[in-house]
Order: sequence, then C-alpha cells, then structure tokens
Amino acid sequence: MVVETVAPPESKREKNMAKRRDTILREARTLIATQGFEALKIRELADRAGLTVPTIYNLIGGKSDILAAIIAELVDQLQIIQAATASGPVEASFAQQIHDLADHFATDEAFYRAAFIAGDRSGLFEQSSPQGIYARFVHQPIEACRRAAQEGLLRGAIAPEVLGPQIYGCYRLARQDWANGYFDLNQFRAQALTGIFLCLAADATPAFRQRLLAQISDLSR
Repeated sequence: MVVETVAPPESKREKNMAKRRDTILREARTLIATQGFEALKIRELADRAGLTVPTIYNLIGGKSDILAAIIAELVDQLQIIQAATASGPVEASFAQQIHDLADHFATDEAFYRAAFIAGDRSGLFEQSSPQGIYARFVHQPIEACRRAAQEGLLRGAIAPEVLGPQIYGCYRLARQDWANGYFDLNQFRAQALTGIFLCLAADATPAFRQRLLAQISDLSR
C-alpha cells in the first residue's frame, strides 16, 4: 500500500517571514533601479522596508547576500525565456530568444542595467562562480549547436562544447555593453545576433552559411 505524505501547512510565522523577505527584496530592487547597487545601504533598506537591520540580516544576510538573492530571481526569469525558445530552427530560436530577452529588459531597464552591472562586478556570472550561473546559461547554446549538427546545418568541425560558449559570450558582451549604457536595446539585439550568427557561420554547411550571412546583412541595415 502506498502511503501519501502531505506536506504540513505553512505556519503563520513562515508566511510572515516570507512576506518580509519579499518586502526586503522589492525595496532593494527599487533602490538598485533608482540609485544603483553601490547606493544600497542596509540601514536605509531597513527603513524603507519598515524592518530592523538585524531582521534583514536574519532573513537574508548582508549586501552581497541580497544581491545574490536578486540575481537568483533574475536568472530564473531569464532561464524561463531561454527554455521557451529552445526548439525550432536554430537561427530562429536564437533570434526569438534575444528578442524576448530584450523585451523583458525593457519592462524595467533601470533595474536590469543596475542588477547586471552589480552581478558582473561581484563575479556572479563568471565560470568560477559557486552559484553555477554560467553553466546554467551556456548549456542551452551547446545543446542548440549539437542539434544543428545532427540536422546537418553545422559541419561538426567545431565541437558544440567549443562553439556554444562562444555564442553565449556574444550575448553576454552585448548585454554588458547595453547595461553599461553604450547602446540601446535595439542595438543590443543587433550586436548579440550578429555575433551569434557569425559563430554559427564558422561551422555552417554552405546553404546554412548563406542563410546566416543574409540574416547578418539584414541586421546591419
């Protein structure tokens, strides 16, 4: 006989803790969006959230812990977008992914710019980061290259494990340039996709390469 286990209902104390944690992160996101991560001070955050400094430390931690929590939420959002565009023709799936990311960033440009800058400066997006964010993001382009090779679009002269990280690097560089204010989201789309298509063209079969070059030409107009 199979005995079903029922999770105990969330206690009032747990609900209150979760609510206060959400309040802290919401106010932190607002501060980061309006003043930048460097302006985030725990005492000011406590005042804005209507909580004490010790409460913030008990519920989340210090400034670096708050950033890590915000970036973790951001990564979850971005991975949903990535997963939603993982199928279909390889160049179309990459194009859709970049356009969907740009549309997502446009919902709160100030926050996303500041969050990405803070995350980059804190090393959260590096390969060596213990959070494993890099590995989570680079997996999708590696699998896309592997699928494209199986479909006869790529020659296989460059291993997916080599080509995929280069593709991710094109997106990441474009995202960094946008976050630092070097260009707008339309230019982010064009730069990211140009880099991605150039990477694919390096290993593309002749017909696929012509398709990619046509896409690159369209992006430059």
